[in-house]
Amino acid sequence: MPLTWMGEAYDFPADPETGITTVRLTTSLYHHVNVYYDRGFSSPDGRRVAILRSNFCDPRIPPADLLVADLYTLQLAVLERSITSMVVATAAWSGWIYYLNANRELMRVNLSTLEKEVIWTQWPFDPDFLFHTVSPDLRSMVGEMKQRNFKTALVRIDLAEKQWKIIYEHEEISNAHPVYSPIRGRELSVFKCGGIARNDRWEVKELGTPLTQTYLIMDDEGKNVRQVPFGRPRFPDIGHISWIGDTGKIVNAAQLVWEDNRVRHTPQSPDGNIFIAGPDDKAPILFKAPEYRVNHIAASRCGRFFVAESYSELPGPIPLIVGCFKSGKYRPLLTNCKARGGSAAIGHAHAYFTADNRHVIYNADPDGIGHVWAARIPAGWLESLME
Repeated sequence: MPLTWMGEAYDFPADPETGITTVRLTTSLYHHVNVYYDRGFSSPDGRRVAILRSNFCDPRIPPADLLVADLYTLQLAVLERSITSMVVATAAWSGWIYYLNANRELMRVNLSTLEKEVIWTQWPFDPDFLFHTVSPDLRSMVGEMKQRNFKTALVRIDLAEKQWKIIYEHEEISNAHPVYSPIRGRELSVFKCGGIARNDRWEVKELGTPLTQTYLIMDDEGKNVRQVPFGRPRFPDIGHISWIGDTGKIVNAAQLVWEDNRVRHTPQSPDGNIFIAGPDDKAPILFKAPEYRVNHIAASRCGRFFVAESYSELPGPIPLIVGCFKSGKYRPLLTNCKARGGSAAIGHAHAYFTADNRHVIYNADPDGIGHVWAARIPAGWLESLME
């Protein structure tokens, strides 16, 4: 059945300080999100991106519609209605999106060719199985499964053989958030949160263990487990992270201090909260940006740049900033991305670069309805940060 392409896009005036132009890609009276920030839900050429749409303030939770938006024609189309998977998965910037359809068949669709395939007709997992990440070679998908014994399991699915195995399980990864290293290899980042566990009924159990928070790095056999050199009780604390290209390192937007809807840096780190490290490093390196307090942070596919939203007080303007890891330079892309920063996913900017670095895709809900936006990066703008 051919797709119907629709024009919903709306151009906005350039940012008064940065001159960057933006376009709202969605307009219909549903909530929309760009899925998530740290896995590059874009085609390899950067032309198309995936969008989830529903009546709920977090369209990653089913039922939702899976859309594709074209950044050149500024049109979008519905790829699949009423998907039933918890979130959708991708290999970063591959353009392949993995999900469950209304019949609970495991599907994948290509954002460039619009080719759709049935991968597995007899999906073996419960509805609460969380889709997370696909390996760069498209051979494996890793998801998260809660169990009655309060041990969360990381499950690796062989997409060719239609087989699966538990590769790692632990009580303290109840919000595991596994993500494959995006360019090559088989390494995963996994969030570890001490002190609590959840089971398949989403009951919470206090473990009496230290309230440590960190990220583990492991291979997709659940072996060679290492820890990055930050995360409670060590300084800096852990926040949202992103793999940095094929460097084997991650960038961490460390936690901030919130008081009465105002946010500030911790006394230990007045020069910023962006830290870079790999599992074999003894200590993280600080990227100094003292006037910004960043939350969700995403590295570009090339590994040279990052984009993040910054908070000062809520309600209030939320800028998007872009920085160059090597030069240490940074500047605002947008002085106000118009996201409101509330607890719902639609208010989180979750910004990421398309594969070609020509656009930053982000969420914003200035009128209370969540939409997906694109900021256009002019030629030479990123390169000026490298000088």
